[in-house]
Amino acid sequence: MYRKRMTSFFIQDQTRFGVRRRQRTALLALLLSVSACSAPAPKAGEIGAIGGFLGAAVVEEPRAALVARDVLSAGGTAADAVTAAFFTMTVTYPVAVGLGGGGVCLYYDHRSNKTETLDFRLAAAAAGGAIAVPGALRGMALLHSRYGRLPWGRLVAPAESLARFGHRISRALAKRLTPQAGRLKADASAAALFLHSDNTAPAEAENLIQVELASLLTRIRTRGVGDLYGGEAGQQFLRASTAQGGAVTISDLRQYRAVWRETDRRPIGNNVLHLPLLGPGDNLAYQLSGLLRNSAAEAGAQAFDQGDMDTAIDRGEAGIVVGDSFGSAAACVYQMNGAFGSAAMVPSLGIFLAPGSAARWRGYPLPLLGVNEHVHQTLLATVGAGGAVGAMAAAAVSLAVMAEGKSLAQAMAAPRPPTLGNMQVGSRVQGLWCSEGIRIRPDSCQFVSDPQAFGLASFDKF
Repeated sequence: MYRKRMTSFFIQDQTRFGVRRRQRTALLALLLSVSACSAPAPKAGEIGAIGGFLGAAVVEEPRAALVARDVLSAGGTAADAVTAAFFTMTVTYPVAVGLGGGGVCLYYDHRSNKTETLDFRLAAAAAGGAIAVPGALRGMALLHSRYGRLPWGRLVAPAESLARFGHRISRALAKRLTPQAGRLKADASAAALFLHSDNTAPAEAENLIQVELASLLTRIRTRGVGDLYGGEAGQQFLRASTAQGGAVTISDLRQYRAVWRETDRRPIGNNVLHLPLLGPGDNLAYQLSGLLRNSAAEAGAQAFDQGDMDTAIDRGEAGIVVGDSFGSAAACVYQMNGAFGSAAMVPSLGIFLAPGSAARWRGYPLPLLGVNEHVHQTLLATVGAGGAVGAMAAAAVSLAVMAEGKSLAQAMAAPRPPTLGNMQVGSRVQGLWCSEGIRIRPDSCQFVSDPQAFGLASFDKF
């Protein structure tokens, strides 16, 4: 009898325990759901701060496009996104983008309704020499200071992390890395970092860690750009430059300035197509304005000799276009004056030196922006990489879209003028086209990375 009563009590207790446990579980689930509903929305500077359409980033290297998109999602401007993409590409795409390189950007700011040229091309040292004075870092700092919204460190940090902890080599980098193995093996630092022990290039998806570059990016994030243009990093740059036949001095570094310039304008209906104004005779890209003014391929072709049109040469260029949800846009072409620059590294910094000799120093940066200034809207942003043929390809695509009414995909896929040779070999075009404006009607936009290459167009679904 006692045993039966105890058994009954045990069963009743277990039943009550089971009920209480289910009640506690239900209460916990309720509390979690309430907590989730009351979770604060992401703040400015955090991914997810912008709801709906974020803008778009079309980049020659895919990982940089994703970083740029995160910046747009956090409420960053096109200037912020381009800056973050640049730093990322110094890690993931050093064949064409580096802290030792330079370039040119066009930027349209919707608030001031103004389009400007940002000139941060490589410069010659006062005494000449085989190595150029870098301009890319100064250029990005100037762009961010005028049009950026997010903190500087927030834009450098993703690249710093990729360099320190490693990243998988993209197909875009692998395809351009393999042909350069012969040049890279001549430099001990470059060979140790980018080649196997048998001097073969790593394949797509192999892991790449760049500790020295990560350390430099940490200094840039915490100290700013001055460290490379006059500080400890600058001294290290000078020693490596001298070892490679350069004549760069500390004065050359300290006196270098990126410059804001006007743009060359071409009205097309109610819109304006802008290209960089760099000065007659100052850069061959200026001569390409003949292609835009005359709508004739021959006008551009006459500016170049056969060497300029050689598509077999990797000229160390890469392009980025970004449009933000506010209506602003950036189009940038970065240059190293050859694949991996001179193929010689600054050992302690993990960056490549860019050649400054006149024989190889002919750049063709031609970013283009189409704007409707009546409604403060970006319509078009294109860039072409690959020397003269890349610049002319970008110009041809821009005209096909803005003046001939073709879709961006059609313009990208169409054969380029035969008088310019096979421009589709060696040219890589990135573009965005919003026929009714990127801010007012983002559903009218098209974002295309050249299908012949391995870049990425990253944007939010409409």
